[in-house]
Amino acid sequence: MSNDIRWAKLPSACGVITFASLLRRNRNNVKQARKSELNEWENEGGSVAPSPTATDTLVTTGSA
Repeated sequence: MSNDIRWAKLPSACGVITFASLLRRNRNNVKQARKSELNEWENEGGSVAPSPTATDTLVTTGSA
């Protein structure tokens, strides 16, 4: 492989690394924003939905 080809591959490799790091940073920013929105919502009195494994049992007293 000649030096010209090696030097041509270097910028493309750097571009791929830069692009991947920008995607990762964006994903982390979105994740942090969602987390802060959830915390803000919970501080306002909201509650997270129950897990699907939770069962609701209806207790009735007296005659129907």
